[in-house]
Amino acid sequence: MRFLTALLSIIITCSSLAHADADTPPQTLEELKTAIEKIRTETNTPAVGIALVNKDGPLWMAGLGEANIAQHTPADENTLFRIGSVSKMFAALAVLKLQEEGKLNLNDKVRDLVPEIQFENQWEETHPVRIAHLLEHTTGWDDIHLAEYAYSAPDSMSTKEGLDYHPDSRKSRWIPGTRHAYCNSGSAVVAYIVEKISGKKYEDYIAETFFKPLDMPSTSYFQTELYKQKGATLYTNGKPENYWHIIHRAAGSINSSPKDMANFMQFLLQRGATQNQQLIPRAAFDRMEIPTTTLGSTAQLTGGYGLANYTSGYKDFNMAFHGHNGGVFGGLTELSYNQQLETGYVFMINAGNGQAFDKISKTIRAYLLKNHQINKPQPIVLPEKFKALNGYYVPINDRQQLTRFMNRVFGVMKFHTDDTYLYRQPLLGGWDAPSKDFAINDDYLIDQWTGLPSIALVNDPIAGNSVQASTDLFKPVSAFSVFSLLGLYVSLGTISLLSLLAIIVWGCRRLAKKIPAEASVWIRIWPLLTSVVLLGSIMSLSMVGLFMQAAASVSLLSITVYLLSIAYPLCALASAFVLIKYRNQVISRWIYGYALIYTGLHLLMAAHLVYYGIFALKLWA
Repeated sequence: MRFLTALLSIIITCSSLAHADADTPPQTLEELKTAIEKIRTETNTPAVGIALVNKDGPLWMAGLGEANIAQHTPADENTLFRIGSVSKMFAALAVLKLQEEGKLNLNDKVRDLVPEIQFENQWEETHPVRIAHLLEHTTGWDDIHLAEYAYSAPDSMSTKEGLDYHPDSRKSRWIPGTRHAYCNSGSAVVAYIVEKISGKKYEDYIAETFFKPLDMPSTSYFQTELYKQKGATLYTNGKPENYWHIIHRAAGSINSSPKDMANFMQFLLQRGATQNQQLIPRAAFDRMEIPTTTLGSTAQLTGGYGLANYTSGYKDFNMAFHGHNGGVFGGLTELSYNQQLETGYVFMINAGNGQAFDKISKTIRAYLLKNHQINKPQPIVLPEKFKALNGYYVPINDRQQLTRFMNRVFGVMKFHTDDTYLYRQPLLGGWDAPSKDFAINDDYLIDQWTGLPSIALVNDPIAGNSVQASTDLFKPVSAFSVFSLLGLYVSLGTISLLSLLAIIVWGCRRLAKKIPAEASVWIRIWPLLTSVVLLGSIMSLSMVGLFMQAAASVSLLSITVYLLSIAYPLCALASAFVLIKYRNQVISRWIYGYALIYTGLHLLMAAHLVYYGIFALKLWA
């Protein structure tokens, strides 16, 4: 499950941090240090690299634990960690720098700048893909496909070669500039634009323009000799990971230390200034932090995802943190700052441990806000248009087209209102408590966690009336559709489990010849066989993360996934055929009725999966 685990880690990094542990937050820096170390040891996290910074400089820089378990190498402030998608912030800064120099504009059409880069957009004539869409993830493209994730790119591979390797994922599924869907290839296209305009290799341009003036000498996009000496070994479930040579380096390849990242954080808090110059205009940071290319931006929403910059919050403090998180195999990072507090932090762990990541983040935010008094505006009576939002909603800005079917079950949100608040919560749980969004005018709702305008009613040109909540776009669905689909999953899982257990009894009785070799045997076997095929499909897909390179090429694993995804609907149809064939030959009506329900559930599930494209899956394509 390595691939799925990594995706989950990256998705966690894209989520708002809304709630905290019930423990009393640390009151002093020493208490914070003790709390972080306690979390590290209790979660079996090998090492934590951390920097706490205000606009004047570091308050605390450290490496805790062991950078390498086998060699007992202690971590320190110079230990290099992989910061994953935090790397994207430098792509945004590069564009802002070049825009200030008059060499490009965020609204420039990508097709005009780099016509040699392949992508599809059926709305290109009226709604072209622009640079801002690449950085705000509003191109409508799929996130990179398995073939791109699995490929271990040599350091010699150019940005253009990486983009040419598997361009199939770059196809707009909806009108660019309407919905946010996180997409790693956008940063790679930005990197190539930077190369073409600057005349320099992207990594060299970033090093010269940012790493050098910010005094980040150990930071690099590559597995340098310094990284081999000072790099923290990454671990998944206690097992060391090989170095991941990411195909799109601009999206997540940076290696850096707490000391270097402290300097970067100070640069962010000083709004683009170094000790010697204003490297990026202060006004550019306002643009970096505010999304402008979603439907909600026309409704004045300012919470969400700007130019490689997330908005997140904490409990009900009504305080916005900005920054970015990152996840690679065996490593997680969070960079976050609050301009009102004039303080920020970055921490990096060398383990794919979501629990440790979450606890450390909440502990730091609790510490930073320990003396902050919640000061939110007075809510008005909830406008009628928001009161009408009671019901169930599903996200329609799926990160990958292939996972849409999962969101239709596991991504359902329940909205309900009272006279003052809109409450949002996942139907199947996952949040500590519902949101408590409120209005201060008739246009939008304030997210209590960030204190920013984050919820608005919008009209999607494809889906119609929808609700944008931060980065997500939701459409209303009926309770019947929600619970019928959920019921299908639960019912089929339950009846399959019961049948798998019952086959032991049936098999013994058949061997003892207490069950005659009649039609009832076949109508029992076929739906059970169909369940076995479905279970085999699930198990083979779960192996993808363990054997990514095999799954992304023509191999035993990928062919198994392909064949089983075809076999399942065919077996469901075969079960139905057997039922019809033997409809007048079964002695027990109870057995026939059971098989009829069982087969009907399989047909519905097969239709559901085929409808969402889970059929003849060519993972290598």
